[in-house]
Amino acid sequence: MKLAALGALTVGIGVALKIPGLIWIGLFWIGMGFPVRVHGRKLQALRAKSSDGSSEPGGPGRVPAVDGRTFALSTLLWAVLGVPSLTVGILELGIPADHEEWRWLPLVVGVFALGIGGIGAVLYLLGTAVGAVAPGDGRPEVQALVRILAMRETGTYINERPRLEFDFRVEPDAATGVASYEVTKKATVPFTAMSALHVGNGFRALVAGPESPTSMEILWDQPVPRDDPTEPAADVSERLDRLELLYRDGKVTETEYETQRQRILGSL
Repeated sequence: MKLAALGALTVGIGVALKIPGLIWIGLFWIGMGFPVRVHGRKLQALRAKSSDGSSEPGGPGRVPAVDGRTFALSTLLWAVLGVPSLTVGILELGIPADHEEWRWLPLVVGVFALGIGGIGAVLYLLGTAVGAVAPGDGRPEVQALVRILAMRETGTYINERPRLEFDFRVEPDAATGVASYEVTKKATVPFTAMSALHVGNGFRALVAGPESPTSMEILWDQPVPRDDPTEPAADVSERLDRLELLYRDGKVTETEYETQRQRILGSL
């Protein structure tokens, strides 16, 4: 149950049983519901970005997707939620003796919040320590061009963005001394890059090399056209049909639909 909904339920119980402590803590949970929800969405966005094109989850030298500031804010939010809840439950603030059995509700929420905050802190610090031990092992730091050899739909969406499976030819910059290689990788594509998804086109990227072939950060805002501009583009009709399907499914807004449609038609 979401925090604000739990708060509203707790306020209702407090009013019905005339327990001021439940009313106060319920109103507090309702107020905390919005910042907790906003921060949760930010964490989801960071995790999605990390899985889109950075390095493989759990790969060598993996560092947390959450930065220090976001981690500190998470810990603070859980503490702000947990400490007052735990205090009301332990001290039975505003909870009459004949209703002391209701102290368990703020106690459970307080223990849960502080527990989640503590576990998150431990995991973040362990992840940071692992990254410090192997700062460059398996991490995408090599400048390269990833060129599309083939692409397939997976039927999956992350944050309403399509997740596709690509066959890439990875061409590291000559100065890096890293040989080219091919790899199959799934990636979540932003709508702004959809018009550049042609077989033969590519994108600038940071890669880890053939030792960790799927570990890469694709720079979707830096497309690179085909070597031979006279080579026919991918089937425009197919791309328009795919865009139409996304629009009908509500995955893109009308503005995004019109923008991408004009880009596709402009590639003729």
